Amino acid sequence: MSRLQKIFAQQKPILNVYCTAGFPHPESTMDVMLSLQEFGADMIELGIPYSDPLADGPVIQESNATAIKNGMSIQKLFVDIKTFREKIHLPVILMGYLNPVLQYGFEK
Repeated sequence: MSRLQKIFAQQKPILNVYCTAGFPHPESTMDVMLSLQEFGADMIELGIPYSDPLADGPVIQESNATAIKNGMSIQKLFVDIKTFREKIHLPVILMGYLNPVLQYGFEK
């Protein structure tokens, strides 16, 4: 059973917290996720930064712009995810737009 399936199998309210990967700096993503895990989040929705997040509000738009400006990319995120799994035991859901995934390539 996956981590996500285990959370939903509990049939109780959960705290799902969103954060943008690479905000405020690419190297801070792990610390943010560890803090969320430590302080009671049940799962993490990790945003993939995108340069044109029109469907999001101003806060997420700004966090995307800052993350990209500071060097976060989908390539870096996918490398970092392997490291995250060593310490993050919560389900992590990636949230983002299709364009960066298409640019990265489904085959990767």
